[in-house]
Amino acid sequence: MSATWPHIPQLQGERIESFGNIISNTNFSTIIFFFIILAIAIMANRALKSKKKSKLRTFFLSFIKLADEQIRSAFSNDKTFSRKYFPLIVWLFLIVFLWNLWGLVIDWVGSSISGDLFYYLRPIHSDLNTTVALALLVVVVFLGVWVKTHWGWSYAKSFLFNFTGDWIAQKCINVFVGWLHFIGIGSTVASLSLRLFWNIFAWIVLIWVISYLWVLMTANLFEFWRFLSIPFWFFELFVAIVQALVFALLALSYIWQAREEH
Repeated sequence: MSATWPHIPQLQGERIESFGNIISNTNFSTIIFFFIILAIAIMANRALKSKKKSKLRTFFLSFIKLADEQIRSAFSNDKTFSRKYFPLIVWLFLIVFLWNLWGLVIDWVGSSISGDLFYYLRPIHSDLNTTVALALLVVVVFLGVWVKTHWGWSYAKSFLFNFTGDWIAQKCINVFVGWLHFIGIGSTVASLSLRLFWNIFAWIVLIWVISYLWVLMTANLFEFWRFLSIPFWFFELFVAIVQALVFALLALSYIWQAREEH
């Protein structure tokens, strides 16, 4: 790692000249990541279909059982509704957590072995485009459930012109509240995407700055800085788990709220 200056990424992925500026380092990281996920999915499928008992099969079954129980509990033990959105919630948790884990690998290799890696790869959630896309997915599902539950026209009217109430002041207040809910859709996208983005991006910058400082302070100690930075990597792993759990729980709560009356 070069000790001239810590690498601070841009808010969006940088274009890779070697690939004709067609894809960014975020895109390239995503492509490699999905090949890894495909391998894990094939391995999990074979383990679950196998009749032989194994630690891998037990792990996947235990994870599915735990996730099913937690999601059903969050959906007030509505088994039909929870099973319907079980794949989405679990997918969101896994994709956020594994993306964060993949980002830790990129961070460690780039800061410990070669900083040139950052030209081709970057942690996926450190790109604002990625977190916005995930947030939009959650909001689209949230709106779809709400429209399906409360019918399209009723739903649109509650947002744009909810002129209901016993007296004129109450009707005007309901119209204003409806507009606030409409604006809240955009704030939901912003809160979901920015919460995940800034947590991951901030920790990436922190890790790179800490690594850079350790390099300067231990330059004559045979790169002893790598051992000193280990606790920060474990804490970032904890942050990765928490962020994945928070994102999945928020998505779950939005979908459940979509069934309630506006």
